[in-house]
Amino acid sequence: MVAEVASGMVQGVQGEIIKIQADVGNGLPVFHMIGSLSNEVKEARERVRTALRNMGTVLPARRISVNFAPADLRKYGTFFDLGVAVALLLAMERLPDDRVKETIFLGELSLDGTLCPISGVLPIILEGEKKGYRRCIVPVENGEEASFAEKIEVYVFSSLEEVCDYLKYGEEGESGKIVISDEKSEQSLLPGTDFSEVHGQQMAKRALEIAAAGWHNIFLDGPPGVGKSLLASCMPGIMPDMTREEMIEITMIYSVKGLLHGGCSLIRERPFRAPSHLVTPAGMFGGGVIPRPGEISLAHHGVLFLDELPQYKKDLIEMFRLPLEEHAIELVRKDRTVEFPADFLLVTAANPCPCGYYPNLKRCHCSDRQIEKYRNKISGPILDRIDLFVRCDEISYKDFSNAREEEKSALKKRRIEAAWQIQKERFHGQDTAFNSRMSRMQIEKYCRLDEAGEKLMKEAFDLFRLTGRSYYKVLKVARTIADLDHSEQIRSIHLEEALHFRNIVFISPS
Repeated sequence: MVAEVASGMVQGVQGEIIKIQADVGNGLPVFHMIGSLSNEVKEARERVRTALRNMGTVLPARRISVNFAPADLRKYGTFFDLGVAVALLLAMERLPDDRVKETIFLGELSLDGTLCPISGVLPIILEGEKKGYRRCIVPVENGEEASFAEKIEVYVFSSLEEVCDYLKYGEEGESGKIVISDEKSEQSLLPGTDFSEVHGQQMAKRALEIAAAGWHNIFLDGPPGVGKSLLASCMPGIMPDMTREEMIEITMIYSVKGLLHGGCSLIRERPFRAPSHLVTPAGMFGGGVIPRPGEISLAHHGVLFLDELPQYKKDLIEMFRLPLEEHAIELVRKDRTVEFPADFLLVTAANPCPCGYYPNLKRCHCSDRQIEKYRNKISGPILDRIDLFVRCDEISYKDFSNAREEEKSALKKRRIEAAWQIQKERFHGQDTAFNSRMSRMQIEKYCRLDEAGEKLMKEAFDLFRLTGRSYYKVLKVARTIADLDHSEQIRSIHLEEALHFRNIVFISPS
């Protein structure tokens, strides 16, 4: 008898349903597992054999074959242990098949039959939901995560024996459990910093508000200790709340990466990622023998902060060119291409020189050659992909002693929510979501300048040595500033402010 059970795995951040077929037939006693399997999948043979024996079921001395379909897809991970065990018991006619149909089995088995949690449950369950499966069985620790799929019943168990009891006796069995959660827990990713905690730096705060309102990349320049990192950590707090679809997308990414901790599952807050300058290309962009998402995917729908940008390897910085344009990253393997989402807001920061105090010549002792070498780590094409540049100057004693109350993040968030709503209505029915993503045709339609604006732009084009890309970026930023001002027309004052933030301060000294 050939028994078939549904299980699954993760490809990139997408789930794949895998059919496990088991046959116990006549022949020499052997246990074969086939279907393009990695070593950890092949090792399931011993885990399953031992778990069944410790449960009181010994595999017969017959020819046992287990196939994983489709055969041309490479299988990896420990997702399949439970599915293999159930398929074997079904083939041995130890279990009825009425509850096995339309059910997905996921979980790693320990040698004593305990079900161990796995990473990447949510994308598999969502894929199964699309393909019409009615229920899934997962380890207890993965139950809440799996329950975010709304159209599929989630059953959780702590051991293989409990699963078998449920399949034999149904919900009336002593071990059966069903996850029904009206209030699901959440996992916080926010640094928890408010703009009111940052003294001074009004220009930087304004630039960050514009960046969040139009999803514009931003560069913070200034000496150490002026609050660049603190300002960047405030960014997620002024962004509008995510939609449920965005929450699910981010939760899937963190699930695949194995970063959902304890009972916390749904991620409701926009991510803030600040990777070290020692991060590898695979750590930043994703990769590995089994492709896993990197930092740019973990920052999806949130903020990626690169502090001290020149400290990162130049080759790694240059690799940002494509993700900043495509908002995704593709990893090509010999038999497949894996795509990871990477729609993040880039916030970068840097000191103006190796010691950090240029152009204050009383404190800076770097030579022009040292400064030029330091700054040349960031190429023109990378700077051209950044929309806003702002200088964070040293804070005076007056700024610290001033009793004036700084504006809270909540007020900025309200203005940004209004600007997002304007963009939502403007681009209704189009692929574009933010001003920073406008095509050339959309720029010509929504970013028309009056006579004074045309004159100002003409003067600025040569003065700032604008390229075609940076010219359009100025118009996009001006459109966002006008949206924050609730103005349908881009006025000269909006364009002037956009040009002010296009004045790239991070250039080599002459």
